[in-house]
Amino acid sequence: MLLAIRGQLIHILVAITMLAALASQACAATISLEDAIARALIFAPSVASASAQSDLDNARVDEFRAPLFPSLAANGEYQQTPGYDPIVTNRGLTLGQLGLDYTAFDGGRRSAQVRSAHYAAMAAALGITAARNQIIFDTTIAYYDLARALAAEAELQASVERLTQYVKVIEALQRSGRAIASDVLMLRASDDSAMLTLAAGHQAAAHASIMLGSMIGDFNDTALRVTDVPAPSPPPDGDGSQNPAYRAATRAVQAAKLTVDAARAERSPSFKIALTTGWEGINPPKTFDHYFGASYDGAVSVPIFDGGLIRAHINEAQAAVHAALAQQHQIDVQNRRDLADARSRYKDASDQIVLLRGSRQTADDLFALAWTRFLGGGNITLLEVVSAYQQAESLRLALFDQQFAARQATAQVDAILGLAQ
Repeated sequence: MLLAIRGQLIHILVAITMLAALASQACAATISLEDAIARALIFAPSVASASAQSDLDNARVDEFRAPLFPSLAANGEYQQTPGYDPIVTNRGLTLGQLGLDYTAFDGGRRSAQVRSAHYAAMAAALGITAARNQIIFDTTIAYYDLARALAAEAELQASVERLTQYVKVIEALQRSGRAIASDVLMLRASDDSAMLTLAAGHQAAAHASIMLGSMIGDFNDTALRVTDVPAPSPPPDGDGSQNPAYRAATRAVQAAKLTVDAARAERSPSFKIALTTGWEGINPPKTFDHYFGASYDGAVSVPIFDGGLIRAHINEAQAAVHAALAQQHQIDVQNRRDLADARSRYKDASDQIVLLRGSRQTADDLFALAWTRFLGGGNITLLEVVSAYQQAESLRLALFDQQFAARQATAQVDAILGLAQ
């Protein structure tokens, strides 16, 4: 009696959950993978962050390019020093000039800095591509996970409906004396367990919907639906050389090497030219009436001793090169490892899909035979029938997991090869 009451309570609770799920599905939004990716690329902050870094590095290119050109500035000054010795101060100064400064030669330091900044800007631009690549991968996986959860939910729903019908059959057999009470209780327990599993399936689908929704800016929809997902496809060939992160690391290495060239150029002599034109004198009226002129200056600077500063700059730049090379190698090693792992996982999942499809058909046939024998009064217990049903059901659910694993592996290969852009 207690078991019957408990079973009825479970049926009521699960029925309420199912009605709520059906109501939410009735008004649920359906989204395609392309739409989800497009919305995620707009919503995700990582692209904006990478774009800001790219803008910063492009500005640095302009900053380092500016010293390659002459600088032109207007200078004005008026000074009176009545309290000081005029022999020292010349009593005052009136100045109004236009000045031009230009570094004609510095051993290639400025050009190396410009090229280094240019490669850094290229790496930052590839950082945008890498961010987009990662967003596409994460969104694709979330989409496939939601598709798996919805497929499992639908299968669990169908399983509950089948078991409910089987319970009705057993109850009718009990009334006719062809089944005993323990058979009814056993099948009811299986039905109750299936309903609890279905409730967990509803929760898993809602969680997967929230995860996908959070990537596209919808944090409240727990009943997103997906369009038809194609069958798993094999991953493409490639070695990962076009991976955005690896390409960015390569540009970072080139930028670091040019920083070494710029540091070494500090040892070279530098030659600067300065030109001025305008007025310079003591009193303003007389200065602007009589002292308009011009000047030119050329200066050569040769570093002789700086206490090891240039050597320190070179060592710092070389250390940055070593760090960039190590980062490039680390990305290459990780990409190769992940490619091998993803392709292996796809092969394993594909093999299991083939086995599961064959095994599922066998398990379905086994259950159908066992159920028929039980109904026909054959020498078989209901425990064997339930065991056959549960085995067939577990194989159906396992197929969804392996299909997801295959799609996940292919998506990961696409992301590593830079094809998800």
